[in-house]
This record gives sequence, structure tokens and C-alpha cells, in this order.
Amino acid sequence: MSDFLVSARKYRPVNFEDVVGQESITTTLKNAITNNKLAQALLFTGPRGVGKTSCARIVAREINSFEINDDNSYNIFELDAASNNGVEGIRNLIEQTRIPPQTGKYKVYIIDEVHMLSSGAFNAFLKTLEEPPSHVIFIMATTETHKIPKTIISRCLQFNLKLVSDELIGKNIEKIFAEEGVKSDDKSIDLLVELAKGSVRD
Repeated sequence: MSDFLVSARKYRPVNFEDVVGQESITTTLKNAITNNKLAQALLFTGPRGVGKTSCARIVAREINSFEINDDNSYNIFELDAASNNGVEGIRNLIEQTRIPPQTGKYKVYIIDEVHMLSSGAFNAFLKTLEEPPSHVIFIMATTETHKIPKTIISRCLQFNLKLVSDELIGKNIEKIFAEEGVKSDDKSIDLLVELAKGSVRD
């Protein structure tokens, strides 16, 4: 089996400093974690490939002081709402939240593409989101905020990630090429920047 890893995974940000073009948000998150003033429900919104899920994973590690290579599977749970959008999945999640973390201070639930949850699932989730256990933090990510009920949004601290500038994407590509030992020219980099359309991952 090949050890090849696609660049989007190989160079996925593992700390706030690695996140490209979202400094105001990463600085706010770092300060909130340092001062122990992080909300119990966060909502990351924005276009695809700008760092929503990466930021969620970094927050989950940072609040528990986990190292990047820690086995933190007992503390950090990821749910893809696109394939787990029913009431039963949310009820199972709510049941899990009642159990305190085995290690660290918090259990973190990351719900990606949260707008895909059914209306019944949102309703089942609402009460727990309003009064979560003290050891639980919910982090939700979406590309389509308008599809999330206002009752859910009102209970979250919202962070709006933006498309990344061409200049920053170009610098990021140059950095990766240097690390990989890839020779390139300005024309090639400009083409990649144009195709990215503001998305670091793409």
C-alpha cells in the first residue's frame, strides 16, 4: 500500500498559526481559550476549504491541552450531518454528552455540514444546546448558514471565515513547493491561485 497522502490532508493546519488568512478569528479563539472564556457552542461558517473544520479540530485539542499526536478519540467526536441527519443520531449524541470525559477537561462534538440536519434533529438538539453539560463543547461548521434555524444560531458564538486572498494562497503554495522540493515559476503559481478561487484546500 502506498504511503502517498494528498496535499490537502498532508498540509491540513494542526495549530492556529498554520491557518491561512483567518488571523482575526484564530487570535480571538486563542485568547478565549487562554482566558478560559470560550463559549460552549461555536458555529464556524464560510465557503468550502477555508479552515472551518480545521479550526474546530484545533480548538478541540487546545482546550484539552492535547498534543497533536495524542490519542484523543475518547474526547473528540466528529459527526457528518450529511450522512447522520436524523433524530436518532442526535439523540445518541445527547446520551453520550451525559458521560464526563475520560481524559482532559472537555468532550468536544464537531458537527460538520450542520445545515443538513433534519428539522426534527434540530428540535431534538435545541434543549441540549441551550443548557449543555459543563464538560461539553459543541462546534458546528456549515457552508449554508441560511439553512440553520435561528433558534440554533442564537445559541452559538458565530465565526464567519472568509475566502482567502490570492496573495496569501500564492505564498502558501510557494511554501509547500519549497518543502516538497518542487520547482515552479510565477505563471504556474498564478494559475493555481486562480483555480483555487479563495479556497486554500482547493
